Amino acid sequence: MYNQFHFFRNFYRISKTKLRTNTNFVFKQRLILGISRFNSVNSKVSYDFPKRTLITKTSPIISNSNSVDFTSFIDDISEDSRISVQDKSIKELFRSLIVYKLCSSQWLVNRAPSLLRFAEKANLSTPAYWILRKTFFTHFCGGETAEQCINFMTKLDKRGIKLILGLSVEADINENLETKSIRDLSNKEADNVTDSMVDCIEKVAVQPNSFVALKLTGLTNPTVLENWTSTLNTLSNSFDKFDLDKDDKLEKSDFFQLIRELFGDDKENVAKTLFEDVDKNKDGLINKFEFINALSIDNLNVRLLINNNDLCLSQEDFEDYDKMMSRLKKLCEVAQIKNVRLIIDAEQVHFQPAIDHVAIKLSKSYNKPDNKNGPIIFNTFQMYLKDSNDRLIKNYNLSSLEQFVFAVKLVRGAYMVYERERAEKLGYPDPIHNTFEDTNESYNHAVKFLLNELSQIQKRSNKQLDISNSPIAFMVASHNKESVIMACKQMNNLDISSKSGLVLFGQILGMRDQITYTLGKYGYGVYKYVPYGKINEVIPYLIRRVQENSAILRGVGRENQIIWREIMNRIFHRVPQA
Repeated sequence: MYNQFHFFRNFYRISKTKLRTNTNFVFKQRLILGISRFNSVNSKVSYDFPKRTLITKTSPIISNSNSVDFTSFIDDISEDSRISVQDKSIKELFRSLIVYKLCSSQWLVNRAPSLLRFAEKANLSTPAYWILRKTFFTHFCGGETAEQCINFMTKLDKRGIKLILGLSVEADINENLETKSIRDLSNKEADNVTDSMVDCIEKVAVQPNSFVALKLTGLTNPTVLENWTSTLNTLSNSFDKFDLDKDDKLEKSDFFQLIRELFGDDKENVAKTLFEDVDKNKDGLINKFEFINALSIDNLNVRLLINNNDLCLSQEDFEDYDKMMSRLKKLCEVAQIKNVRLIIDAEQVHFQPAIDHVAIKLSKSYNKPDNKNGPIIFNTFQMYLKDSNDRLIKNYNLSSLEQFVFAVKLVRGAYMVYERERAEKLGYPDPIHNTFEDTNESYNHAVKFLLNELSQIQKRSNKQLDISNSPIAFMVASHNKESVIMACKQMNNLDISSKSGLVLFGQILGMRDQITYTLGKYGYGVYKYVPYGKINEVIPYLIRRVQENSAILRGVGRENQIIWREIMNRIFHRVPQA
């Protein structure tokens, strides 16, 4: 005890002497900064290392040249630089460690929904939501309002990163309410959501070419989308029945026979009109995709056919559909004026065909080739679905035929647990790829397909494509580093400029920051998806995202090492490693 007392007394005397002189300025600076850092735990100001000792790979955004130093880019995205943590406070770093640790527990991830339901039944919602707000909500979400998310815009823009702002409100079928109550409640809520989305578009418009994400189930009565999907599936099955040679095409006579079987013998005039409308190249043949689009509920003749038949749609569904399209038109008009792009998010399989139909309709109107600012509407494809590549190619072919820009966001998928449980419950085949490797192959195949199409179009036109003249634009929305590197390598090999705006990248706020910040540093078009909304409404989104990315979040050891090293460097004021 005596020796310890003398040790600390001598240490204090030496420190006091050194602080009175100018011979050891760094010692003095470190001591003062260390004290102030721990006295202001809630400070949002990032710690700046003394310039004379700072040695780091991080650097300003490389955006002046038209080409990327690709070797340096691969090195930076693969190594453990501090680019993703240097702007964060100590408090934010510690929170990240806690969140990643919790997310890496498969037991907790799988049981999160049931644990939350238990908390609600046990009247523990208040403490449960307090914990969620301080951890997951703050880490993965921008706030409860669009206004609160603008701070992220300024912060990310300094690093060459733009924003996708998403109001995380969606709905599913409520089987506990009467049909009229569901319709009235859904339409009232959808009107409120539309007003919120207009505000969201206006807020994000301060940064040109930002995105706003839309969920169609939040903009209508979800029953309409489900019934329309059921009708589309019935039409698809009928097409298969008459496609005897399985070449995915019907002749005119087969089409007439199909219409007679579905809708009656007196509909030949309507059938003739529909066939002439859809047979764009006048070869006397239509494929399934053209057939289904021909029977669109936007067409009054088709409504008369469907409404007088045993198909799933009713007059009330038509009315709700029209209200949804009116809301969407309002959002699209505001977005077009404000130069903001809209992403139509993918949702559950029992809604998705109807959502695709709406996305195609909007793309025809707002993704015209002569728009100097590029497309407004981006549809989303979930590549974990077994039919995703087939649908992607058919949609692309339709865009070529109908002369609108094919703009899409590619994701792996967000409803895997739900879809598999529903398929098992209702007894239909699992729509999702059997393995993670199959999903990866599907995803990478889609990226390569679109990049190759861009390259071929560029070669044929003999000029460099950009957002004002390209028939394709897409976003690689992935947290998988290998997929991102693959896409960047393909772009480099195919001479597709990283600054053309044709190939964009996106990650969710709080996930794979190392990828996002490195892409931003090298001038790629990269975005952070920043969700917002009331915490009780956003929780389903958070749980799905954690479940969707559970494999990635279980493998965040490298990110944790970077964060922990940054914390230690700040505490002990060491020179940060490259």
